[in-house]
Amino acid sequence: MSLENRETERPIERRSHSIGKYDIIVENDFMKCRIYWARVIGSETESLFTQYTKHTFYEIQYALEGRIVMQIEKNKQICIEQSDFIIIPPDTFHQIVDGDTVGARFIMAFSLEIKSNHLKNLPEELSKLIPYHETKHMRDILNIAIKKNYHDTPIRRSLITSYLECLMLEFVEAACPYRIQELAEIEDLSENEARVSQIQRFIADHNGIGIRPADVSQRFSISERHLNRIFVSVTGKTLKEAINRQKLEKIEELVATTTLSFKEISELCDFADEYGMNQFFKRYNHCGLTEYRALRGSKE
Repeated sequence: MSLENRETERPIERRSHSIGKYDIIVENDFMKCRIYWARVIGSETESLFTQYTKHTFYEIQYALEGRIVMQIEKNKQICIEQSDFIIIPPDTFHQIVDGDTVGARFIMAFSLEIKSNHLKNLPEELSKLIPYHETKHMRDILNIAIKKNYHDTPIRRSLITSYLECLMLEFVEAACPYRIQELAEIEDLSENEARVSQIQRFIADHNGIGIRPADVSQRFSISERHLNRIFVSVTGKTLKEAINRQKLEKIEELVATTTLSFKEISELCDFADEYGMNQFFKRYNHCGLTEYRALRGSKE
């Protein structure tokens, strides 16, 4: 979608106004957040540039209109395009140093306490210092909250708390889609089933490409030996087998539905060369890449 369409479909007033400078607790079964303040800044009334600073809380910088360039610590610059946001962890020096002359951004300061074991790695996920794209409902919720608070008299604290809770869940969903999306379902599973469900989603999101069991072990803070044991107990397959199966499905898709060369596919699927990919493919399909492409092509 072009920037022009985004601005037409998802407008937001540019004048500076505050959702509130307050101390509101947002709490659910997954997490507890203390939101200190949140506001929208428009370039028509206030400079989008900031001083070099750091805080004891998390800070969201969300580019509503235009782009902003943020300096992180001394040696990292991040460009946040329109409709993207970044979450700055506590005790991190940052400053907006450049951006479009016309624009608007939303900022929010909050602390975070994890209540669900399934989200124990969330602080690490939110501290990656990379831009995330807004979710389907994020801008809509923000527009409603701003409009209600700015025009109605006065907004109920319980209502703004509900809006902020929805926003927090949307921010987490954007940063960790495979976590929140299945959380309601996996809460009813055993702890091992829940972990395996999360890991399967993570592997599928990456098509098994560029993932090793050691990487999964580190990401989910579980020893590789224990992780493999619970994976076999839940699925009947090893973790490595699950990764290989996802990678195989991606290779099959590319071989059957594209005109990419086997060399190009091997590079996309993280093989050293097409010979290695062909040997991997034969292990599961009992035929080579050339034969598979010919068979699939004859059926279509």
